Amino acid sequence: MKKIAFLFCSLGVSLGLFAQDDLMNMLDAEISDKPTMVFATFKSTRVINLHSNETMKKKHLDFRIQHRFAPMDITADNYYGLYTMFGLDGAQMRLGMEYGVTDKLMIGAGRSTVDKTYDGFIKYKIVEQSRGKKSFPLSIVYFGNIGINTLKWVDDTKQNFLSSRFSFTNQLIFTRKFNDIISVCISPTLVHYNTVETKSQPNDIFAIGLGTSIKINKSVRLNLEYIPRITGRDEPKQANGSASYYDAIGIGFDFETGGHVFQIHITNATGMIEQHFIARNVNPIEFTQIRFGFNLSRTFSFDHTK
Repeated sequence: MKKIAFLFCSLGVSLGLFAQDDLMNMLDAEISDKPTMVFATFKSTRVINLHSNETMKKKHLDFRIQHRFAPMDITADNYYGLYTMFGLDGAQMRLGMEYGVTDKLMIGAGRSTVDKTYDGFIKYKIVEQSRGKKSFPLSIVYFGNIGINTLKWVDDTKQNFLSSRFSFTNQLIFTRKFNDIISVCISPTLVHYNTVETKSQPNDIFAIGLGTSIKINKSVRLNLEYIPRITGRDEPKQANGSASYYDAIGIGFDFETGGHVFQIHITNATGMIEQHFIARNVNPIEFTQIRFGFNLSRTFSFDHTK
């Protein structure tokens, strides 16, 4: 009887162990099926001028200073750039704040010296890139903003409307991090101006933003950016055709220092919101129009639980 009882006890323990192993195997299989989210596709919420797919974390506020200096003007008349210190004597600037409402939703506002423009924007992660059996190959982010030009009216004798000051941007940001070294983004963009300077100018400008980030080492990345305009490429800025609008291009570096990212670059764009560097860039892609710029940010956390 003791042998029989021992046999049944041994059988029960064995069955229990087998059942436990089966449960653990099922759990491991379930965990392996869950996708792993890809993070840090770009180091900042910007590539250079373009927005990246990155947003601020929930309850985090980013104070951002953006500068675009005058052309370097490396000519004999400018003592090969020394007279204006390679463009540092003249600058355009934007001050802005960006806040993470959730880990997927970010809002922001700023003020640019270009046309004394105030802007507000919203940025939302529709879907995020992931890896695993049920992965998604890229991230898709919506970005939309509104700009308000506050320059004095050119002709205050006629009836001017507040709505004439408004411009808008709608953009989808598609990004993919291929590995730890390279990330890319493609951003179809529509910029709308309620009022344009001449009848020949379109109110709507379509463009495709192209950007990439290449890892150099743990703290430094190389960024490249080009934003070709699809419509309005040959339309003159003024009725006499004295100036036109041009595509924006840029090359720069990200430097991560103690949790902060400092971006320095050269670009032909002066403006720092989409309405300016996409739809109203008056600087051609020429060596004489290249200028220094930087984006500097400082993040503050209001999440007291961490």
